[in-house]
Amino acid sequence: MGNENNTKKDFTVNPLKLWRDVKDAALMFFNVCCGRYPLPKRSLIWIAIFLVYAFIPFDLIPDPLVAMFGLGAADDLLVLVYILNKMSPDLEKFRFFRNTKINKKDYVEAEIVEDNNEKVN
Repeated sequence: MGNENNTKKDFTVNPLKLWRDVKDAALMFFNVCCGRYPLPKRSLIWIAIFLVYAFIPFDLIPDPLVAMFGLGAADDLLVLVYILNKMSPDLEKFRFFRNTKINKKDYVEAEIVEDNNEKVN
């Protein structure tokens, strides 16, 4: 009962969180393309749905009808907010992956030794 908050995320329209989600989604798919992160199928489906919706000429709010009010992309933005909220579990997993990858000590400590006996011409 107490773990419900950790497993189910609340819907948010917080612009700072949404901007972080957009950046992390782009970084996640870049890492997928480079082969560094496994493909999250659920997020791929949501992104495909958004791209289809954003590029088809038929919208919930037709763009030409509301262009005079500057709301032409309002429905696209609302769909993007909804999809980012749906992708939230995959983005949290990616953030965990990224943070553990950054914190992992994959380097070898070494000392640079300079040889002063060689002459440079």
